[in-house]
Amino acid sequence: MKEIDQNNVSRYVERFLAGETTSAEERALYDYFSHGHIPAELESYREMFAWYGSLSQAPAAPEPIRLPRLRRWQWTGVAATVALLLGLGFVFRMQTADLPEEYMAYEGSYIIRDGKKITDLRVVVPEIRRNDQLVSERLSQLDRSLEEAEDAFDRALMEDFDMSDPDVAEVVKASLSY
Repeated sequence: MKEIDQNNVSRYVERFLAGETTSAEERALYDYFSHGHIPAELESYREMFAWYGSLSQAPAAPEPIRLPRLRRWQWTGVAATVALLLGLGFVFRMQTADLPEEYMAYEGSYIIRDGKKITDLRVVVPEIRRNDQLVSERLSQLDRSLEEAEDAFDRALMEDFDMSDPDVAEVVKASLSY
């Protein structure tokens, strides 16, 4: 590579803008535009090459962050906290282990009795099941009542028509079989 001077700088700038320069030539261009006299027709490129030149400078390596060392009594506190958390986890697991597995589907459920929120699944699940049974019984009663009402309606409707006429009987029965 030739040294960049006023005679060949225009050619190097054209090659740079066309993307045909090597890394060494680009560094030489950055250096040329940062020092010395630049022809007037190329003065507008000074800022651009200064910016590119600033990108090639590697940033200073950041100083590693040093964490303060924990003293022995601090490590004791950390160990005690870990032991406490493990103990609480074990106790909680043992409390839920004696519950039947089907109760776990109700985890997070609660009831309110006498203004107090009860979350113990041994109390909550039987209450839920009892209420479920009551709802099922009420729905069965409602189904039976609706069937009885439907039958009574059909009978009343048939009494109003002359069922001895086969055409009328056929139309009424067809319309009632929904």
